Amino acid sequence: MRLHMHRWMALFAMVAAGTLNCPSAFAHELTAPNSASARNEISGATSGLGSSHRFADIASAHAHCGDSDPVVWSDGNSLGYVQPGSKTYGKATKNYGFYACKSEADDAGFHATGG
Repeated sequence: MRLHMHRWMALFAMVAAGTLNCPSAFAHELTAPNSASARNEISGATSGLGSSHRFADIASAHAHCGDSDPVVWSDGNSLGYVQPGSKTYGKATKNYGFYACKSEADDAGFHATGG
């Protein structure tokens, strides 16, 4: 699975760099991502939520997200996150876990869980 993902990321990188010819409508979708998370994925992040959008502490996440975007918590083991007030908010398993902006997590394919 991971090897397959790396092949797709390499293909996207080639299209973005203009070294792979493809129909212009398709190329536009790949070379003009509309979110920071999409641009991170093309740049090589393992998901759309790259390391520059994952925070170890809530203060750093708030500084990045601003007041209008809630900060969510992911345990790092899935594409799920919990919101403030959840009993598992801020609790990591096996030293994984991070805070992120809800909008960026959503753009990257993460989703709210019951937590």
